[in-house]
Amino acid sequence: MCNDQEVVCKLRGFRGLMGMFGWLRPKTPTKGPTPEGLYGQLPRGARWVGGPDPAGDPAKFVPESDAYVFDIAEWRWEQHLWITARTRSTGSQAGFGLVLELSDGTSTDAVELWTQGPRNRPMLKERQEWVIPRGHPTRQLALISHGEPTTQVLRKLEQCFGQQPLTHPALPDKTAMMGEMVLLRGIVLPDEGRFTARTKIALPERGSWPYCEFFLNVNSVRKQIWLSEKSSEYRVPILTRISHFG
Repeated sequence: MCNDQEVVCKLRGFRGLMGMFGWLRPKTPTKGPTPEGLYGQLPRGARWVGGPDPAGDPAKFVPESDAYVFDIAEWRWEQHLWITARTRSTGSQAGFGLVLELSDGTSTDAVELWTQGPRNRPMLKERQEWVIPRGHPTRQLALISHGEPTTQVLRKLEQCFGQQPLTHPALPDKTAMMGEMVLLRGIVLPDEGRFTARTKIALPERGSWPYCEFFLNVNSVRKQIWLSEKSSEYRVPILTRISHFG
């Protein structure tokens, strides 16, 4: 027989042994950023294969040939990150704004990892939660219409999506579309002003406004932002969300 104190000591010793050999267990990369500001941590030996690695050399993180590219005309990293994106590729000035909510060092984020359970039912495997470092973006995002320049974005997207150009404009100037931004891969260093990342933007369904997603890539070093399509099924919803009659 042993008393409660002996049991506690034995359990502590067992945990110590497990800790010694913990390196033998396979590591699951966490979904949050590393202390170095790296998002999308890859397993040891793995390489990023989705084009140029945004966490690598910023000079090599460039738009794909089919991306819609904008220059960063304004960049203010304060309590929020304020970005103005502009281009003249359409013949007229086109652009929009973004406002990213930043963490004060106490904001948290989390993901749930699911697997296939009995009878093919989804089963929660793991929930990962982390504290978002100070100055790093939370998921909260606002896309800001700039009126006529954003209408030019709408016209360009209609052309890219093979849709007949319509006569109605984009949302009025300074109108905000609230959404979520998920950092898929990249590195964020607030003290150095570096934000090079591949992200996914999701605009949630709201009333008659349909849900849609697209990729948004940011390279603060090259001062460029570019949009790319995630799925053709979101083409009409994206145009609807940008338009005045959305």
